[in-house]
Amino acid sequence: MSKISPNYQHSMVIVHGKSEHSLCSCIKSNLHLPGEIVAERKGKCSIQITSLRDYLNRNEFKTFYNFHKKFDMVHAFKGELIDFKLFVIMDVDDCSIQQKQSYIQKTMFSDHWLKNYIVPIVNDPNLEETMTQAGIPVHKKKDYITIFPTSHGDMDIGQAEALLEKIKRCSCTNLGDYLGYCLDWAKKSAIHTI
Repeated sequence: MSKISPNYQHSMVIVHGKSEHSLCSCIKSNLHLPGEIVAERKGKCSIQITSLRDYLNRNEFKTFYNFHKKFDMVHAFKGELIDFKLFVIMDVDDCSIQQKQSYIQKTMFSDHWLKNYIVPIVNDPNLEETMTQAGIPVHKKKDYITIFPTSHGDMDIGQAEALLEKIKRCSCTNLGDYLGYCLDWAKKSAIHTI
């Protein structure tokens, strides 16, 4: 990466539901990162792997032109998005094995212009299992709001790094790829001091 600008949006995340929305909102807010969290009604309605392709065919994702017009904080040059990743965080307890593999291997996006930017994140079977393996006490969906608050200052770099270490030990997810990317950009943008 040549020039780092904290003003550019370096990532976007499409989330499965409300729990994932709470987690990503906490990370975005507390690490002071520009970026979109895409969800159905802030996660109140879930986005399934089985409907993800249809979701990416919505107007704002359908073409490069539409995308850049809607998300103009994403740096682009000559029809390419620069230093950008589209994370998609999904549970896999509501799809077939074939659909799960198609998602993980990105073959379901094979003819979509965003394919090279998409990073599939899997919680197998779901985020609750990831939290259990990470030793994070989630008993009800509403616990996510308490555990992952969105007000600035509730999570600092050190706490985010501790969360990343817990997540990296989980065998059921690659959620650490998303969190690690966010941490890297927070540090590179010199928004926080370590």
